Amino acid sequence: MNQALYFTDGNLAIDPQITEKLRSRLQNRSTVEPKKESARKGKSCEVYPFEISEIKPMMDKFAEKDRWTHYLLFVIGINMARRCGDSLKLRWRNIFDPATGNFREDMETIKEEKTDKYSRPHINKAVREAVTLYCEKTGCNPSDDNYNRFIFVQLHGTHKGNVLTEDGYLKALKKTAAEIGITRNIGTHSTRKTFGKITMMLHPGDDSAKSLLQEIYNHSDEKTTNRYIGLTKEKADQFYNDMGDFFCDYVTGDKKYIKKDENPRVILDSNDLRDIIRMALEMDNTIENFNEILNLVDGMRK
Repeated sequence: MNQALYFTDGNLAIDPQITEKLRSRLQNRSTVEPKKESARKGKSCEVYPFEISEIKPMMDKFAEKDRWTHYLLFVIGINMARRCGDSLKLRWRNIFDPATGNFREDMETIKEEKTDKYSRPHINKAVREAVTLYCEKTGCNPSDDNYNRFIFVQLHGTHKGNVLTEDGYLKALKKTAAEIGITRNIGTHSTRKTFGKITMMLHPGDDSAKSLLQEIYNHSDEKTTNRYIGLTKEKADQFYNDMGDFFCDYVTGDKKYIKKDENPRVILDSNDLRDIIRMALEMDNTIENFNEILNLVDGMRK
């Protein structure tokens, strides 16, 4: 039997055959194929909001297929700006007051899964109408089990009676979007983003709109929180109600929305404004004096 190691002329040597085998193995290791690039690498995972013209067709498709659970989740997603996972946990008691059987003004306080923060979104007209339609079409009685049953349960198939899963809703959402001709990426956050997009459109020139939206979304950015200081819940409720009125008038209704143009605004210190008014009152009513006032305002703007 040949030895791998042996002495020759007083030096330690290695069998040439062993050396060749080791060299061959090292060469094989150095030629390992590189890892294949992920199919998703380089592709954006961003999801986009729905356009106004796409909302009603989405609703109609869900209704056409008798998917009323998806219909209701879609409408609530746009009007209440909740994450899908949080909405799927809702029970009828979150929307109805078991003591009276009436809709609550605000949803019962819920804890968001992602942020561990608490929220209590306002229940607007569009949500109330969608819930009423859902009950009519499905025969659902929210008061069953003292309003303690989950809202978003599957109405058909082998999983009938189980709560709809987020993956299941995502697949239905994407499929329905494709069926009405939407080619951009749509996801469960699309309805949540749609709330923000339309709200900003409904409140042009409102300096508080963006910071208030971020509060409604329960985002944790420190700058966002600082900008929100001083805003009231009444204004947040107004945003919800504006969305509900818009939804019922322009999405499910027959009104046509005309986009409002944002008028230019000039922000002045109160003392500067007082001086300008005093100067204007003392001047003669001529075009030259009017232009002088405008130039002065332009120079003082913040």
